[in-house]
Amino acid sequence: MDASRLPKMMIGFVVRRCTVELGRAPTPAEFAAWANADPAGGINVFGRALSEADARLILRHQARLVSARSAAAEEQWVEPDPLLAGEGRGPNVVSLAAARLRRAR
Repeated sequence: MDASRLPKMMIGFVVRRCTVELGRAPTPAEFAAWANADPAGGINVFGRALSEADARLILRHQARLVSARSAAAEEQWVEPDPLLAGEGRGPNVVSLAAARLRRAR
């Protein structure tokens, strides 16, 4: 599968999976061991073995988006639609309801 087409998720969701299994927040060594453990015989969680230094970096940057083949629907990042952003719209977008009120006056 093409990596550009894979769903994106915050790396914190992967860390959360480890936290749930351990029952507490993991240390870098524990996280690396968890990510490298492969009970199903497939690939590692991150596609390669992690070192403790890699795990330390991951634990510091949990908001980073990564491609994730196993991302559940509630874990997937959805790009915000600028047209549906609500009141944070650009200056060139006018409320149709407000325009109708002004015209009615």
